Amino acid sequence: MIYGNTEGIKKTVLDRLEALVGSYEKQFVIDGGVLREVCEISERINREVCVYLSRGGRLLSVGIGDSAAVSARQINLKRSEEKLTGVRCFHTHLNGSSALSAADFSALHSSRLDMLAAVNASGGGKDISMAFIRGNGKSEVVFYPSYEKIDHAAAFAKIAESERLFVKPALLKTVEDAERAVLVCVAENAGNAAYYLEELKGLTDTAGLVSVGGVFQIKSVPDKNFCAGRGKIDEIRGIVNEKKAGLVVFDNELSGLQLKNIETALGVGVVDRAMLILEIFARHASTNEGKLQIELARLKYTLPKLLGRGKALSRIGGGGGAGAATKGAGETKLETDRRHIKRAVFELSEKIEKIKKERDLRRENRTNGGIKTAAIVGYTNAGKSTLMNALAKSSVKAEDKLFATLDPVTRKIWFDLNKEYLLTDTVGFIDRLPHELIDAFRSTLEEVKYADLLLHVVDASGKNMTRQYDVVLSVLESLGAGGKPIVTVYNKTDIPSDNVRPVLTDSVSVSAKTGEGLDELRKIISEKLFGI
Repeated sequence: MIYGNTEGIKKTVLDRLEALVGSYEKQFVIDGGVLREVCEISERINREVCVYLSRGGRLLSVGIGDSAAVSARQINLKRSEEKLTGVRCFHTHLNGSSALSAADFSALHSSRLDMLAAVNASGGGKDISMAFIRGNGKSEVVFYPSYEKIDHAAAFAKIAESERLFVKPALLKTVEDAERAVLVCVAENAGNAAYYLEELKGLTDTAGLVSVGGVFQIKSVPDKNFCAGRGKIDEIRGIVNEKKAGLVVFDNELSGLQLKNIETALGVGVVDRAMLILEIFARHASTNEGKLQIELARLKYTLPKLLGRGKALSRIGGGGGAGAATKGAGETKLETDRRHIKRAVFELSEKIEKIKKERDLRRENRTNGGIKTAAIVGYTNAGKSTLMNALAKSSVKAEDKLFATLDPVTRKIWFDLNKEYLLTDTVGFIDRLPHELIDAFRSTLEEVKYADLLLHVVDASGKNMTRQYDVVLSVLESLGAGGKPIVTVYNKTDIPSDNVRPVLTDSVSVSAKTGEGLDELRKIISEKLFGI
């Protein structure tokens, strides 16, 4: 399809442009032959020419006109406004430069393009500037001095990154726009099922979902095809229809095959507990390192589940946004996605390793300087951030939600001029924490391993106090911090509870909210760190 200012242009020229529409070049982000043809025609008619390509490489349309008119062209494809349009665009410049204009950047974002490039028409394929969408309305520009210098694989990787940064997962909606969800748990006994469903509801609340029903089934071994039995799947379908739910959340970790089968049977989106936790972490990550760690965990979780990718995997942004556009000869979509994810995992791991080395250097400097360190650990929502604020007189974000704190925060605390220590607030632990998260956050969690003292915060008001206490000790052991000096801090004593708090050698009961017991805690910290 040809559009724009075609007045006065010979039919033979329009026919040449029309002949380009519909052609495919999947392996190139821009096809060299098409590029040179468009540059030659643009110079000949002395007008800028704009070309739109689908994500699969199909040439969709050609526009003729000045930069502002051509670049602002809106692409009407049936994709959600929460996603990129799946269209990339390049257009010619007649001023001898490929520099992108303000109108170009506006078109990139308003049209939600995968990529927008400007080409110096007189160069016949030289001087190419490509722009890609980044988060918060920002763009990334890459310049290539000639077509031959274009790194097509890197460009497709940047498009995939744009998709991940732009897509707003359905799980991360605000409460006002929350999806209605049915919760499901398959467990070996009723006691575990009740506990797991209760915790799963807390996770769905944190993710902004509205729980409209809970179903459990007692099975010693989950069904390999559907996790739950076929009769239970029929029951879940009835609840979904009755409650008009748009999502089903399984407490169990699902395989790709199970995800695919359950979605097909229920006709709605399905996620599992690990996917839910990953999305919550994605919402709360604020630092660059935290975002990199979450992205790494998501990709690692996605990779083995590609067999069942569908509605569920589209929710977690996995699979590489470039899709089939980068397939080689005979390569399947599944192989392409696996290759993209493996490459992204490698690149993210390298970035995180670089940050880890910088942290290790800072830690070494602290050690050489004789600075004492303490780390606050505990089950999620035990009140760790509230305690941090009380001890350090800081303003760490503290909410009555799971995983309100994700990125570790460190503050310096003085007892007097000769006694100071660093206190770090860490991410909360949870039962059956996805191993992808532990692996991705291992460099951050090592702050716990190297601390001189651990403050284990326990929610003394929770009915699952003992179970959560044991979970934290188990995670600490897995991190190599099981033998560290620990002070057990029974928190939330201002809330009435029938819990019996074990009297340990180094323990104290406090209310981080009211300040009760904090002076005693400070004395214990001083004794443990400074022997005074």
